[in-house]
Amino acid sequence: MRRLLTYTTAMLVALAGTVAVAQKATNPGELEAAMKRVSAANAGVGKGIKSEAYADAKTSVAAVKAALMDAENFWVMNKKDDAVKMSKEAIAKVTALETILSAPTVDQQAAFAAAKEVGGTCTACHKEYRVQNEDKTYSLKPGVI
Repeated sequence: MRRLLTYTTAMLVALAGTVAVAQKATNPGELEAAMKRVSAANAGVGKGIKSEAYADAKTSVAAVKAALMDAENFWVMNKKDDAVKMSKEAIAKVTALETILSAPTVDQQAAFAAAKEVGGTCTACHKEYRVQNEDKTYSLKPGVI
């Protein structure tokens, strides 16, 4: 019985790892999907901080971080070192925001400032690699990969 439980647990861990790997962006379409997840979750970050619903903001920050980590894979695969560096900076800024939101007493102004820094890293990457469409969404600039 113990072996069966061990094997079952090992299979579940392996499957969970496969699902996590499957989410990594490997092509422009998957990058776009990850960026849409960032955009949607980022809206929740701002709302959560503004309304002092810090648990909600923290949940949204975790979603932003996961999507950024998925998107980073695209840049790694396409050997865009500067974009990988920007991804790492964005993830570090998101982690700093996550830390602020995890404090026993959240400093709302510090959270807003950290969220603004996250936005700055997004803007830097968008200037280099993204183009804004007529509908105000963003796409990968043609010819960057």
